[in-house]
Amino acid sequence: MAVVFHHLLSIDEALLKVDEALGGVRPLGSEKAALDEALGRVLAQSIEAKVDSPPFDRSEVDGYAVEASSVYGAEEDRPIRLKVVGESRVGALPQVSVSEGEAVEIATGAPMPRGANAVVMVEYSKEELDGSVLVYRSLVPGENVAQAGSDVMVGDMALRQGILLTHREIAVIAALGHDDVVVYRRPRVAVLSTGDELARPGDLLAPGKIYDVNGVAISQMMKELGASPQYFGIVPDDYGDLKRVIEEALASHDLVLTSGSTSAGLGDVIYKIFDELGEPGVVVHGLKIRPGKPTVAAVINGKLAVGLPGFPVSAMIAFSVFVQPMLLKMMGLRASPKSWSERARLAHAVQAGRGRREYIPVNLVTAPEGLVAYPLLKGSGSTSTLAMADGFIEVEEMRESLEEGEMVGVRLFSSRVQLADLTIIGSHCPGVDLVLELMGKMEAKVINVGSTGGWLAVKRGEADIAGTHLLDAESLVY
Repeated sequence: MAVVFHHLLSIDEALLKVDEALGGVRPLGSEKAALDEALGRVLAQSIEAKVDSPPFDRSEVDGYAVEASSVYGAEEDRPIRLKVVGESRVGALPQVSVSEGEAVEIATGAPMPRGANAVVMVEYSKEELDGSVLVYRSLVPGENVAQAGSDVMVGDMALRQGILLTHREIAVIAALGHDDVVVYRRPRVAVLSTGDELARPGDLLAPGKIYDVNGVAISQMMKELGASPQYFGIVPDDYGDLKRVIEEALASHDLVLTSGSTSAGLGDVIYKIFDELGEPGVVVHGLKIRPGKPTVAAVINGKLAVGLPGFPVSAMIAFSVFVQPMLLKMMGLRASPKSWSERARLAHAVQAGRGRREYIPVNLVTAPEGLVAYPLLKGSGSTSTLAMADGFIEVEEMRESLEEGEMVGVRLFSSRVQLADLTIIGSHCPGVDLVLELMGKMEAKVINVGSTGGWLAVKRGEADIAGTHLLDAESLVY
């Protein structure tokens, strides 16, 4: 007899259930990582500056280090002559000092000599044959000089624990003299796809079979987040095989993610296996969302296991709204990066089912007043939606629709929006794809919404080209 989802939970309720069963979702420990391996890791210890950065006063330009008062009043038609007494090069302390009426030739990044407090840019100077230099511009003290500690001073908190390390943060760590950094351990995640209907990409597709999308897609999403996934492949809907593979995965991983076999069908057995493998077992069996309702979560002897739906769009959205927040906590990240969200104006109204939170994939295009979100309504089994969607919007439980022109928040599937060089909106035309192939490197975005939608998009400045079909009045053929 099939199982019915009697008690659906909201996302917040489900996350709380898991948190309580695990005794808190938290980081998995820390380790040291070399700087060239720290990209995408999460900082586990705040970094306090032990040295000033820069560690000495240095020139920001090529030119001449001077005492600013020596060039007061210098102008294009009344240059001031200074005696050049030496030079300062990068990587060595200058062996000369500067007095009134003197200058030291200096390179960008070189230490400032004693007595100098400003640098004349080489463009405002002229070297003379007698060893002097003419200066054609006045300076103020500190001009073109980076003071010691102007970037970071000794004792400053340079970077705080719990931030995602990008190339920018790693540059700061290197500037402070560190060659490694303490980061949180990456969560080890086992990913497996279930279903007798699945075939491995690359295999010959037999009748009744479909290619496994979720295993590859979910693994790559986790890599983008900074987790360490291991794909276990496709496991048929055999109770014994599934139980054995999941048990092995739990023994060596922090989180097990399955897709498929989670709904209420006769062949869907993931929730039974989760319940049998350990305590407390299944804590979430169904979410009050669409798509993604048949999501299952269990805590099995201190380890988390989540069963995602089999349809690709359902799996990706359930992963984004339910698994991702827990995964980021395991990684030690304090908050989801704001770069994964955007604000956009809704291109047209959408309907939703009251009483559950609905997530709708959208395609983003640029318009004169900002981003515009075009809803993609192909259904949760559509694989083309995955390629077209930049992210998704949310319709809250107590709303039945979102209105055209309404400003909405867009959760991105990846860390950046792929903005197009050319946007084509309107009726579908097979010839467009051929033309775009011939155009080569231009990044194009094609959204099929019908002829009228295309005309309006061009009028609003959202599209460069509108595809349209013309009806022959006599034959009634487009």
